[in-house]
Amino acid sequence: MEKQKPKLVDSKKTDTPVMDQIKATLEKKPSQGDLATPRADSKPSGDVLTQREAVYVEVMRVVREEKIAVGEGQAVKPLLSEPQIKKICSALVVGFQAKKIALKDTPSNKQKLADPKLMDLYCLGLLNNWLRRDKRLNGTLAK
Repeated sequence: MEKQKPKLVDSKKTDTPVMDQIKATLEKKPSQGDLATPRADSKPSGDVLTQREAVYVEVMRVVREEKIAVGEGQAVKPLLSEPQIKKICSALVVGFQAKKIALKDTPSNKQKLADPKLMDLYCLGLLNNWLRRDKRLNGTLAK
């Protein structure tokens, strides 16, 4: 008995109405009412960076400036010295104060923005969090 070659499905129309309905659903663009609240890591509007992206950009800027050799699949945190970490945190603080990095408008965040020491602590925690969680920085980048 000979094997039959599988049929290629036309991208516009299929033989089954179920497949047509699935394709129509997948191709449908969501209307404004269909959109849920944006995910926390989705990019905010305008030129505002997410906190995750801001940390990544600043870490990579310092890595380039300091000519730190980071191998593929290598964690960045052990390669950073204390002055480099302070440099990254300072750049993050400036970004928050210039409203270039997303920060929700809450009373506690307003208090952080008003107090440089609180902002430094917040940025240090933010940096440590993303050095640990961001796969581009923690050495577990999936291939």
